[in-house]
Amino acid sequence: MVINGTDNVIRRSRLIMPANEKRFTEKAYLRNADAIVLDLEDSVSIAEKSSTRKLIQALTVVVSKGGSEVIVRVNNTEDLLQKDIEYSVSPTLDGLYIPKVETVDQLKYIDSLLDELEMKRGIPHGKVKLGITIETAKGYLNVEEIIKASKRIDSISLGAEDFSLDSGMELTNETYNGFLIPRMQMVFVARAYDKLPLGLMGSISDYSDNEIVEKNATLAYKHGFLGASCIHPKNVEVLNRCFSPSMEEIKFSRKIIDTFEVSLDNGKASIKLGDKMIDYSHYRKAKKIIDRHTKIEEFEFKKKAARESI
Repeated sequence: MVINGTDNVIRRSRLIMPANEKRFTEKAYLRNADAIVLDLEDSVSIAEKSSTRKLIQALTVVVSKGGSEVIVRVNNTEDLLQKDIEYSVSPTLDGLYIPKVETVDQLKYIDSLLDELEMKRGIPHGKVKLGITIETAKGYLNVEEIIKASKRIDSISLGAEDFSLDSGMELTNETYNGFLIPRMQMVFVARAYDKLPLGLMGSISDYSDNEIVEKNATLAYKHGFLGASCIHPKNVEVLNRCFSPSMEEIKFSRKIIDTFEVSLDNGKASIKLGDKMIDYSHYRKAKKIIDRHTKIEEFEFKKKAARESI
């Protein structure tokens, strides 16, 4: 598993919960998710959107107690977007989750608004990051330009359910190969522009069966994704495990590093290890795997310490 410029971002699990459901939000910090998403979009009814956004700043303080990142998913509509962002931006907010991104102009508007709000509220410039989701055919066709639209963007994902609706392609086992095309485009674009690719090789709505979640997450990791969203706390540890280097990967990577460094000391830049020849590419990949493993351990320690200090 090769990691690009997002080496310092660990977001294996992104737990989405309705911001107006106190029974979920008050326990969110205990779930050990890498990121908690307070949702103002799909899980909140139209009638409650206005009142719910007014809760966000207080909620970010509560859900951040466990050391997780705090993200708000806003409504990307002309009548709701600005107010959602204005009510969300605070010193305890780490990022915004922007759904249904279709154009560069959308991102430039959000970027400009965040510049203004950070300055007014004494927040370091650029602190609030953007996670973008492609959910329409138009957004998919514009994805490479979109991902370059703001330096705040740190992750990208495909919203499979809405993309299914917009593209007319059913989200089933029979259409797996068709969905592989836009999914892999998210990985390639993310890697090309040093962003974090997030996603499952399936639907997050299949939350009730952890075996299915594990299968889809394991497959996603093998395809280059480094994390995914979930809508139920019981999926969090599955995602954390599946998007972490396995012990087998870690042991083999350490063996590659040790073997190759001895080879370099002897003036050779390639050497046989088992039934394979290893060279600089294998060495660099192994170093990145060990580096990711170390950062995951550090993040887990930080989250555990935060929970224990409450």
